[in-house]
Amino acid sequence: MTNKYKMRISRLTIDKLGVKLYDKVSAVIAELVSNSYDADATEVMIEAPMGEYLASKAGGVIADKNFEIKVTDNGIGMTPDEVNNFYLVVGAERRTDDRPRRGDTSPKFNRKVMGRKGVGKLAPFGICEVIEILTSGGEKVTRDGPDGKPDTGYLTAHLILNREDMLKDTEFEYEPGTGSKDNTLRPNSGTTVILKRFAYRRVSTHSTFSRQLSQRFGLPTGSWIIKTRDTTKMKTAPEYETILESFSVETMDNSKITLNGPTGPNLSVKDDTGYCAVGPAGETITEFGAGFHHDGLFYPITGWAAYAKNPYKDDLMAGVRIYCRGKIAGQTAVFNRGAGFHGEHSIRSYLVGALHADWLDEYEDLIQTDRRDILWSHDLGQKFQEWGRKIIHKIGYLARDPMRKKTWERFAEVGKIEEQIVREFPADGQEAIRKTARELARLLGQTIRAGEVDDIEVVEPMVQLSLTLAPHITLDKKLREAADAENTPMAVISGILRTARLAELSSFGRIAEDRLKVIERVQDLKDDQKTAEPKLQELIKYAPWLIDPQWAPITANQAFSTLKKEFEKFYEKNTGQKISLEDFSETGKRPDFVLSSQDNGLQLIEIKRPMHKLTNNEMDRIITYNNQMNKFLDEPGNKEFRDIFRSFHITLVCDDLSLTGAQEVSFDSFRENGTLTHINWKTFLLRTKKMHEDFLAEAEKQKKNVIEPAD
Repeated sequence: MTNKYKMRISRLTIDKLGVKLYDKVSAVIAELVSNSYDADATEVMIEAPMGEYLASKAGGVIADKNFEIKVTDNGIGMTPDEVNNFYLVVGAERRTDDRPRRGDTSPKFNRKVMGRKGVGKLAPFGICEVIEILTSGGEKVTRDGPDGKPDTGYLTAHLILNREDMLKDTEFEYEPGTGSKDNTLRPNSGTTVILKRFAYRRVSTHSTFSRQLSQRFGLPTGSWIIKTRDTTKMKTAPEYETILESFSVETMDNSKITLNGPTGPNLSVKDDTGYCAVGPAGETITEFGAGFHHDGLFYPITGWAAYAKNPYKDDLMAGVRIYCRGKIAGQTAVFNRGAGFHGEHSIRSYLVGALHADWLDEYEDLIQTDRRDILWSHDLGQKFQEWGRKIIHKIGYLARDPMRKKTWERFAEVGKIEEQIVREFPADGQEAIRKTARELARLLGQTIRAGEVDDIEVVEPMVQLSLTLAPHITLDKKLREAADAENTPMAVISGILRTARLAELSSFGRIAEDRLKVIERVQDLKDDQKTAEPKLQELIKYAPWLIDPQWAPITANQAFSTLKKEFEKFYEKNTGQKISLEDFSETGKRPDFVLSSQDNGLQLIEIKRPMHKLTNNEMDRIITYNNQMNKFLDEPGNKEFRDIFRSFHITLVCDDLSLTGAQEVSFDSFRENGTLTHINWKTFLLRTKKMHEDFLAEAEKQKKNVIEPAD
């Protein structure tokens, strides 16, 4: 004979408390595990296909893959009557129920129960269609078995909940189906919940699933254990079964605050006797205690908070976990503090902790139903916020020096500082410079934000700046020491000169290295068929040493600026054509040539795309430009320009020529009389790169020979 089970439920209830509220497998399983804890289980076994999608999806159609998830415990279980009277009553307040096996604590171990509203049983409907429950409880009974012989065991309820059958438009009494083991006797008490016919959801990998589950429980594992099994693995596989461990986070030295109470984590509202906050060195913290007062009552908080040793690697460890009766109630990184405050990045990246506040749902329920957050808008929630902001401010203060130390250590590791310092200044007599370089690197490294310390593009320039400045600062120190000394020996003067030479070589070497990087950029532009000539011309304007390594970038020379403007007007008047000289600021306006001022002379630079052949029309433009510039400089009114810019030369960067007739003759004439220099792209880059590489090699050679006397 089977039992008749009834559940009074509405479609809205199932929708809001099941389908819409829980959509992660780990969150659903956590609800079932908390029920096992409340049932005084000492062992819970979870069996699931780890790392698998529970259903397939193609063309919008979801197909079940016949997987099952099973949660089994050895708790006190339920009898068929208890299933009807308690389990199938949704929303019943358990903690105030004075009937047997109900109430605020569990019947066997007096655990403070996690459940309160009786809605966790609907959580699986967020991921599946069918929930099968097999539970045995009550007192052991003896009755005649099917064979007529006495049978002893725990009375069993076996029922099946089907979401599709339960989704009705109006409230009604839903009658779950009964399974084959209903009203039988089983030798042991306990409950098994089997989930079937899944939505398109994925179970995390075994290791991740274990971390997700352990993060949701803040209870010591001495009185109960949770095991997980991967049903996709063979029983002999090492990763087939694991035991959940406490969720652990490695903390930064000297940053941890511990909140102690007289009776451990299961605390209720009471006076503040015996509660205190303790710093990393065992000191009592006076700015706040292990809880706060509100409306004449004390609300205790135990646990700990600190900075993590390393930044968050996932959302599970992000921020402070807040537990109520051992079950997660929320997680916060900054206790709802607004953005833009000092130290925000470190707090959001490093703050961790586990706080226990059992009062969160004792008198008024401040926990959101899905246990994703706390109702901070409540007046009690706001007091909790105020307390929390004090603790994170204190941790930020405590972690300031450890944070700087950690940032510096990471900065030194990423930038390979010691390796670069020794390579740059290897001689025994250069210890003073190496010491200065380390000091500079540490100073710069402590200014970098923790979030940038792994970015080599941020770190490397700071390291190079340390290497560049170290000889100069060492030189300054030596000069000051020499000035303060009454008699400066020749050895000291010799050391100063050597340091000065090293500083000079270091500076010019850094310039050469930067220029080689620019050359690599030009090489990329050259090989890119989409590169337009204006891009190349702009590079020449700001890096004229690409044409001749001895040329310097154009400075703000008023005479040169005036000459350009006057010549543009002169050219238009004589030829009827407007000309633009290196005006790169106007969008869409293509400069005709680059005009540069070098060595008291004018340099016309015409640069063509790689593989381009100079045409007769382009040569005509060069000829016209040359003739007009000579006429301009020869005019009596422009004598001042001729006195300043005594020569005029044309440099053409072009791979090949396609000239005929008069244009070819003019080109040859210009080249022979020194008016024009023609170089192809290969020579252009090779010559400049080799000269800078040769300089670097010679600088390195000389630096090794510039030995400073040992201190």
